Amino acid sequence: MFLFEKCFDLDELARRNLHVHTRFSSCAKPEMTLEAIVREAERAGLTDIALVDHSNVEADGSSTPVPAHNEILKAQRAALDTPVRILIGSELSALGLGRYSETPENMRAMEYRLFAQNHYHLSCWEQPEDRSPAGYARHMIAVLTELFRTDFCDCVAHPLAPVKLRIENAGRVLDEISDAALGDLLAAGEAAGSAWELHSGAICGWPDFARRYFNLGREIGVHFHMAPDAHRLAAVDTAPALAEYRKILL
Repeated sequence: MFLFEKCFDLDELARRNLHVHTRFSSCAKPEMTLEAIVREAERAGLTDIALVDHSNVEADGSSTPVPAHNEILKAQRAALDTPVRILIGSELSALGLGRYSETPENMRAMEYRLFAQNHYHLSCWEQPEDRSPAGYARHMIAVLTELFRTDFCDCVAHPLAPVKLRIENAGRVLDEISDAALGDLLAAGEAAGSAWELHSGAICGWPDFARRYFNLGREIGVHFHMAPDAHRLAAVDTAPALAEYRKILL
């Protein structure tokens, strides 16, 4: 497992951006080459970045060739002279209970394994039998609980955020997660050696839940990783999001 030191100081956490997509992710801009990302990280004064291109299984059974892309990125990294630490991994998919988008061998070869558990808009994603807000809340908790029984997860991406749910009142999913349930889940992740993202989209999209999540995490003593989820060069710098983080979380 991979963890940075435990920290709750937002300014210190903002020295790392641990959710950056290269142009190997279809959602990223063509400008997101490794060298351009690293130069922007240097300009922003970052100490560490994590490159986490998407790994998804499509309806036809095909998948994104993340291991091959990672080998290309590693070769490019070796040719760069930079003080920035560059982790090369993937935003992996916890597609359902015990179902993941890469083999155990591929996952263990990665330097940083970020797991999305809530991309329910994708055809490859397992849907709960109960498609109510409560049903989706229970399903996400169950998927993460099962994930924490493995040694795969270095960090949870945009935790529990109702991302692109195709149901009415999707925001109510978060209301269905009690403090007790959230605290137990945060503690289970910490015990498994997994960090939790401070994801800018999730924080700004659901600020009340984000504040609850951050304060419970501090109380329990979990690891947090800063994650502006960069798909374009301007988002590599964590500083522009800091004012909103402080306003919402503190």
